[in-house]
Amino acid sequence: MNAAALSAYQPSDSLLAKLRRRTARWHVARPLDAAPRRTRICFTFDDFPKSAADTGADILDSVGAKGCYYACTGMVGTENHLGEMFDEGDLKTLTASGHEIGAHTQTHLDCSQAPADIVLADIDANLRNLVAMGHDEIVRQFAWPYGETRRDLKPRLATRFDAVRGIHPGVNGRRADLMQLFALELNADESTIERAAHMIEQSTGAPAWIFVFTHDVRQKHSKWGTTPAHFRRLVNLAHDTGAILQTPSSALDAIMQAERA
Repeated sequence: MNAAALSAYQPSDSLLAKLRRRTARWHVARPLDAAPRRTRICFTFDDFPKSAADTGADILDSVGAKGCYYACTGMVGTENHLGEMFDEGDLKTLTASGHEIGAHTQTHLDCSQAPADIVLADIDANLRNLVAMGHDEIVRQFAWPYGETRRDLKPRLATRFDAVRGIHPGVNGRRADLMQLFALELNADESTIERAAHMIEQSTGAPAWIFVFTHDVRQKHSKWGTTPAHFRRLVNLAHDTGAILQTPSSALDAIMQAERA
């Protein structure tokens, strides 16, 4: 999908498409069979722009936190509404620093509309491209482009990834769907910043697994991104609450290990 098409994307508003999205959201394909005993917060970036790899990572590193970068390899080396996009060097730098590389699809297609075989082939192409770029670690995490999927597709990703993040707002506890985890978006609407701050503060009394996601992190950001100041505020707030700020795979491993202990 080229930059113009991506920027102009709108989900289908047909009744069937709306029903598919709704039933997918409420169908639990793979439940989390554990309850977080401590709040664990994962700061994540979709697609991902260089500003997320540079500014975003610097802000996380300043408090010892590590994030997850969902790579859409069809955007490598390009520039679009999110700014300059990641390249091979960013993958290596982030991985060496302890951040996690997750997957998107290669072409950022809407998984709720494309045939399942096309979606799976696009995901596999994305993973092959990451390997070709020198990323030789197992990719355990995935995020749905646009946050959209279908009920019949979610179980098929359970054999490919340990966890999959969506975009529906909320936090995750026992029985959360590992194939469409709740998340808190940060975008140009400042109410999203306040919502995320509120949910992070609330988690001090009710341990949860929290995902926060955005795209570009720069002063003149896209409508899907946020400013360095807003991002730093939330990272510092999360750190100050005593939550553990880590990658999704580290968080999932810790939650499951605590359950078995």
